[in-house]
Amino acid sequence: MAMEELRMKQSKWVLALMLSVALMATVWPGEADAAGKPVTVTHNNGEVELQNPPILQNGTTQLPLREIGNLLNSKTTWIPEGKRIVITNPQARIELALGSKQAKVNGKNVELRTVPYNKNGVVYVPVRFISEAFGAQVDWHEKERRVNITMETKYIYTTQDATSYWLEKTNGKLYSASNADSAKLIADTKAEVLGSSEFTVESLSANVHVLQVYDSFGEPGFNNVIYKLVIANQKLTLETRTFYYWHPNNNIERSANNNALLIDGATLYEMNLEGELVGKHDLKALTGYEDKDYQVEWFDDNYMVVRPERTGWLTLVDRNTKETTLLAEAVLDEETWGIFQSLEKIGYEFSRWDGLKVVEIKDNKLILAHYLFIDNVITQYVFDLSNQ
Repeated sequence: MAMEELRMKQSKWVLALMLSVALMATVWPGEADAAGKPVTVTHNNGEVELQNPPILQNGTTQLPLREIGNLLNSKTTWIPEGKRIVITNPQARIELALGSKQAKVNGKNVELRTVPYNKNGVVYVPVRFISEAFGAQVDWHEKERRVNITMETKYIYTTQDATSYWLEKTNGKLYSASNADSAKLIADTKAEVLGSSEFTVESLSANVHVLQVYDSFGEPGFNNVIYKLVIANQKLTLETRTFYYWHPNNNIERSANNNALLIDGATLYEMNLEGELVGKHDLKALTGYEDKDYQVEWFDDNYMVVRPERTGWLTLVDRNTKETTLLAEAVLDEETWGIFQSLEKIGYEFSRWDGLKVVEIKDNKLILAHYLFIDNVITQYVFDLSNQ
């Protein structure tokens, strides 16, 4: 009897030891590789910084959902019902579910090698499956333990709340998707992206968005084009284009009474927050200059301050009398004004035009800052509007 009890105690001890070893060996997917070199990700062989590290699971690299969505210019949506994930861009709509190998690409059923899962509040998805569904090529470099995603940057992408926009760089086709819907073509625009770009969206109201494409091409900073696209209820209602050569963009986005300002070459449009045009101004006719493109640095019910892009002289326009004032001539001393008049319009010294910039209008006074390139001196000037 004593021998039998001893054997039972030994069996329990062996079983407990085996269980402890098994528990020590159990790791989260990918943690077995933690002792080795970490997995890295590159995009078109350029380094990608991730907030959460990739995980290698059964030979499949998993990336955080949000981060791969951003990397591929795609919209990601989490649907709590059914723990579903939707990833969208104009090329595809992918639907996955946590813990399931079943997925859909453009409505067709596909089986995954590994399941999407949640780790510490971060959803991970298989990088190869997602990338290839969007037309990318994925390569694994064993020696470097590196995943490279090769993909043409066909679109620029921006998002506002639940609505996302994609602009096709070569032909101006504009796509949109709301929530987890598929991306749809909503407009053929005149926008064209030739260099490095920035794509942003501003909400005027719930159903009115102003998209802006800033494109810089050629020599760095030399050729700059700004496209603006007004989207009201998912329809293009106005598009504008302005070109600036080398000079800074000092345009204001809103008037003093909060109307949106959009410049199409030499035409200035005012738009209220409901997307209705409330004003249209011919800047050539108002200023007397023949430049093709203009900037607007101030706009209220009484005055506007505009600048012809090539001629370069900051000009005050009285909206009531239509009288114009060449501000450099009015506020600078004769010697300084003479220096700016003598400059070559395409020379470095004229890169800030006449050196003036609007600060504000306050107490019927126009406050201006002036930069003099000779000594890098900034001086403030006050122009009294009551003398107009």
